[in-house]
Amino acid sequence: MAYRFTVNPITCINCGICMDLCPARCLDMTRPSGEGELGDATQRLSPIPTDASQRSWMMLAPVQVSVCVGCQVCAQECPTNAITIESGASTVAYAARGPISHLPAGDGWQTLDAYTRATPAEPGETPWGPTIAEAASGSPIPDHAWHVAERQAPWQSWRTWLGERKEDLRAPCQAACPVGTNAGLYVSLIAEGRYDEALRVASEPNPFPVICGRVCTAPCEAVCRRGEFDAPIAIRDLKRFAADQADPAAPPRRLSRPERQYTERVAIVGAGPTGLSAAYYLARRGYRVTVFDAMPVAGGMMVIGIPAYRLPRNELTRDIDAIRDLGVEIRLNTAIGRDVELDDLREEFDAVLLAVGAQRSQRLNIPGEQLHGVIPATTFLKAYNLTPDAPDATISGIVAVVGGGSTAMDAARSALRAGAAEVHLLYRRTRAEAPAQPEEVAAALAEGVRFHELVAPIALAGVDGKLKHILCQRMRLGAPDAQGRRAPEPIPEETFTLDVATLLVAAGEAPDPSFLPEGSRVEVAAWGGLLIDPETLATGAPGVFAAGDCSYGPKTIIEAAAHGRLAARAIHAYLRDATLHSVAELPADEFQTPSTLPQGEAIYLDLRPTPRATMLFVAPANDAHPDRRTEYALGFTEAQARGEASRCLRCDLAYLCPTLKLRTAEIATATNAPSPDVANHATNAKGEPVHVTARPD
Repeated sequence: MAYRFTVNPITCINCGICMDLCPARCLDMTRPSGEGELGDATQRLSPIPTDASQRSWMMLAPVQVSVCVGCQVCAQECPTNAITIESGASTVAYAARGPISHLPAGDGWQTLDAYTRATPAEPGETPWGPTIAEAASGSPIPDHAWHVAERQAPWQSWRTWLGERKEDLRAPCQAACPVGTNAGLYVSLIAEGRYDEALRVASEPNPFPVICGRVCTAPCEAVCRRGEFDAPIAIRDLKRFAADQADPAAPPRRLSRPERQYTERVAIVGAGPTGLSAAYYLARRGYRVTVFDAMPVAGGMMVIGIPAYRLPRNELTRDIDAIRDLGVEIRLNTAIGRDVELDDLREEFDAVLLAVGAQRSQRLNIPGEQLHGVIPATTFLKAYNLTPDAPDATISGIVAVVGGGSTAMDAARSALRAGAAEVHLLYRRTRAEAPAQPEEVAAALAEGVRFHELVAPIALAGVDGKLKHILCQRMRLGAPDAQGRRAPEPIPEETFTLDVATLLVAAGEAPDPSFLPEGSRVEVAAWGGLLIDPETLATGAPGVFAAGDCSYGPKTIIEAAAHGRLAARAIHAYLRDATLHSVAELPADEFQTPSTLPQGEAIYLDLRPTPRATMLFVAPANDAHPDRRTEYALGFTEAQARGEASRCLRCDLAYLCPTLKLRTAEIATATNAPSPDVANHATNAKGEPVHVTARPD
């Protein structure tokens, strides 16, 4: 696959900005051949060609002449929104370079390169000198290096040129990360062998860098531009590698307590990822924080729901201990509504955050669900992870698991380790549609879990109150639903019976608001979640906020971390009697290492197809199921990690005006004529053929 540059010839004004800013130097301007002629004074004043485009010295339109890396710089900076970068192209026809046209020596039109003070070949300089705003102030020196501005609406053209840039355009991996981790920077540091620095960068916006290196769903990888050429970078596995190289006894980041300490105290109910993230950021802002949790250990579903063979407990505690070191107090075995009341917390603390998660298992609502042996998957996982030697953490016989998410995969794999003879996974959609990560599904299959796709249980039967059989309905995919997902529908008279001893239900989780006192002003939605203001996260009770799964339903650890950060910001604004928009997203001393261009050097990228590094796993010995405490994934070797990190395209630097030196394979079809996209505008107004000039570098 490849990226294809296309331009709308109607809205393009032929200014050449895209050509001058392209870091990969893959664009040029079509231009007629010939000596050209001099335009009159009126024509020379206009930056937008009209009939003057008929003259032989006029630039006509931009074309693609070599490999595009998909950085979107041209599309973001195009003043008329005329450019589209198309991904997934099987072939790209490059416009051929023809005879070089000689431009007039006098006052005729020139390429933009003739007027620029610097070009992208000189990394870090502002290509067009001072911005308009700086020039108006009389400053001869730019107050910042050229960065591409993020355009959040089509009308926001020329923001970089006007000096209105307030945020840089970010790499797709960083933009996709809910907490904004600069993956490109820490991946590049791993490629250079600078592992401690890489872990510090990964830790800067994320309270759980060690945890996420093992169990993050990695939304960054889904948008990685390297995937357009072969396969996405293994960003999550590289983060784990950086954490594995560090001293396990040392915290992933070195943090000092903030200089300014506030007198207000904040209570957080729930020591899961949302609550701990909020505690981290509130402590970083100078507040005294106390976290209450009903469990005997901190971590919430990270410790209750995720088995140790996926997330070793010593790795989990590294991140949690770093939060404790900030002065956060965590009170365990303290349940709200049982050991402490919400009204008491409101009296004792200046603000309260409810981050109780979503741990109530959804029911199947089919006959026989009350039989002994039908167990919520979260109940089994809690026993398996917290009390592995207890009777309810041991399973025998044939086990079925209903669901296709991470909880279902963890329950199925844990059941094998807990003694099940066989484990059958029942999912009403296809394996490809399972919400679990592909590597989780692959691991379950490798360990012997039997995956039944397009199958749904419709009734349970038992003997003497104990589960014995599951009546299963075969399904097929019907018409797409409102989200475009094909809805499963039953196939008439296509059923079968599965003999089982235990059924683990992993059909989803919901919040349990039963802890709220009668008459509470904290309102509950019809689906069981707590009603909040979507911007401030405030509930109907003054000083009480809610965040995480209890407010929006089950999501991921990294999304919970982001919502916890937002909650800390909202509580800070509330306690300081300020508006949310007036409060910075991160604490004042929260340092973010910026990506910087190499000193006076170009960036070299190898675009030749290169296989993605493969994680090694523990293989069961003699067909025995793995030990429940042995970590399944072994991690990258140093050679694997540095090789994998070297595949990165450094999208984090594309917006700083670098010069990219590309090493490519033949992934595009070169032709001796312009591509079909170019052919429509590769003639002048008189119908005369045009050629592509060699651009000056």
